[in-house]
Amino acid sequence: MPAADLSGRQAADPSAPRRLLAPAAVLAASLLCFFALAVLAHPSTPRGLDARVNAFVEAHRTAALTTFFTAYTGLGQWLVLTAATVAVIAALAWRARRRDAVFLLIVMSASLLLNQTLKHLFERVRPPAESAILSVNGYAFPSGHAMSSATFALALAVIAWRTRWRWPAAGLAAIFALLMGLSRVYLGVHWLTDVLAGWVLAVAVVAATHLIMESVTARRSRPSPKGRRATPVEVVFLDWGNTLMVDDGAQSGPMAAWPEVRAVEGAQDVLRRLRPHYRLLVATNADDSGERDVLAALSRVHLDELVDGVVSSRDVGARKPDAVFYRAALLRAGRAGVPLAPARAVMVGDSLPNDVAGARAAGLRAVWFNPSKARHPDGGGTPDAEIRKLADLPQALTRLSGAAPVAPPRRAG
Repeated sequence: MPAADLSGRQAADPSAPRRLLAPAAVLAASLLCFFALAVLAHPSTPRGLDARVNAFVEAHRTAALTTFFTAYTGLGQWLVLTAATVAVIAALAWRARRRDAVFLLIVMSASLLLNQTLKHLFERVRPPAESAILSVNGYAFPSGHAMSSATFALALAVIAWRTRWRWPAAGLAAIFALLMGLSRVYLGVHWLTDVLAGWVLAVAVVAATHLIMESVTARRSRPSPKGRRATPVEVVFLDWGNTLMVDDGAQSGPMAAWPEVRAVEGAQDVLRRLRPHYRLLVATNADDSGERDVLAALSRVHLDELVDGVVSSRDVGARKPDAVFYRAALLRAGRAGVPLAPARAVMVGDSLPNDVAGARAAGLRAVWFNPSKARHPDGGGTPDAEIRKLADLPQALTRLSGAAPVAPPRRAG
């Protein structure tokens, strides 16, 4: 058994550079495509393709398609998309997914500003009004409906990508954006290149925003030259199963409805000792229990008032050791939508891969709760500290943060 690592070394996430390659490549490719489309949209370029496409569409219109696309294109109005964006942002914030909420807000705002700027820069006229079904004012390139709807749909697909809904979300996003773009050409209010430019710019906006946010996260997770020994601990994340609460795996469903819930020995006393000095949050892979369910279960053993909140895999849409889970946890622990710096947080849990390796890869420090005195496996995560009983946690946190020792609560009488 190796000695507990209290040196303050921080494990950088080795996958961080690889996570930046994909959005960077997508951004570069989409910008190249837009440049090519901008050349085709220039007034000096013959509109052979655009004109042929519009003529073909006009010759094949039907009453049913006209009714459908006239109604469908209304979903791409900025007022409708703004209302949908606000609703989704509120839902994400309520589920403690503030990073995703900020991401959606940024991409939709950037999409609107960029679209309006480019419209006035290119000043491209729309197709002839006599061939259009709707009467629309303004410039044509790039299509605002196509760009904003594709941005909204693609952003939701990115947000859902690390959840089990990734493929349904991606499929619905593609269908929504495709039909919106087709509606603009069918109704005769845009050229084909307007729509294609809107689509590739939506990809560029989402990729650029994702790249910037991932870069900020990677920079914050980078080891400090001074190490982490002097960094005070502000937030302590505590695993649920067999760290804070007993979980033998025999009970399923929402925790609040379990026939029996039991706290690990010494849990209440330790939380009372820690609470005056740290913010305490439960971080659990509870696929059947959201924050309310977990708090309801904790209330049955009088621990709910001793924690400041819960980060649940059901609410996050990702499980430990996934970096998405820990980013959501840091957002939950942060303030005003700004995530807590990873170096100011410690994860306490009994699982080396989930609670130790996952936390350290995300830039947090980790305390391994090892009451069974298990051997450290080769290739397992290296904890910053190891404890055999919860009563040792306050002292371990004190050594990690370099702060004054946590005093036990005074007893009455």
